[in-house]
Amino acid sequence: MIIVSKEELLAFKKLDLLYQMNLLREQSARLERKYDCSLEEFRGLVNDSDENYDMWDDLIEWEACQSALSEVSSLLESINAEDIEVR
Repeated sequence: MIIVSKEELLAFKKLDLLYQMNLLREQSARLERKYDCSLEEFRGLVNDSDENYDMWDDLIEWEACQSALSEVSSLLESINAEDIEVR
């Protein structure tokens, strides 16, 4: 039997969340470099352009990255605030 403490579980979960955040930030940075603008500026470019499906796909991906990053950040804040319950 393996015994794991609450502190070890929290440390593992923090590392997992930090890894996810890093991947999401890298994905967002890749899109920023590709289009040389921020997400907000890119939204304007997509809305002002003709139907460019590659840009729409990138916009959907970029917005999903930002949404996921926000969610992961919130989870990390909860763990840092010790607002969790281990069952």
